[in-house]
Amino acid sequence: MKITPLEIRGYQFKKSFKGYDVQEVEKLKGLASDTLEEMIKANAILDERLKEANERLAEHIATEKTLKDAITTAHSMGEDLKNSARKEAELMIAEARLQAEEIIRQAHSRSRELQEEILRLRKQRAEIEFSIKAILDYHMSILTIESDESRKADSESEKLKFFK
Repeated sequence: MKITPLEIRGYQFKKSFKGYDVQEVEKLKGLASDTLEEMIKANAILDERLKEANERLAEHIATEKTLKDAITTAHSMGEDLKNSARKEAELMIAEARLQAEEIIRQAHSRSRELQEEILRLRKQRAEIEFSIKAILDYHMSILTIESDESRKADSESEKLKFFK
């Protein structure tokens, strides 16, 4: 049962022969009414402050949720970025390995070509040396023959001089 300050002020006690002092009862009613009125005002102020605190709490909860969502999103984006960077790095490494393998393959191929060229040039040099040697041998044999014939001719010429 709720009672207001006005109801306390207006409440009428029954009168009896040996009842309470009316002035003291009125004084108590006034005090009780004033105290109740102050309490109602204080309660209204506290209700308003509680309402404001609840509103601020709701705002803080909403802000906290937004911050948590932002942190979760940032964490997720960070993980995605790390995974993306890791995949990109793996791809770059794979491409670098392929390029390195291609360079090595080309180097081996070029090495084989150079070795074949060296072998071909060595054969060609041997053939040229053989040809030059054959030409030199031919000319030496001609020189030897010519020298022998020249000695024979000189010898016959000496013989003819002797007969003349």
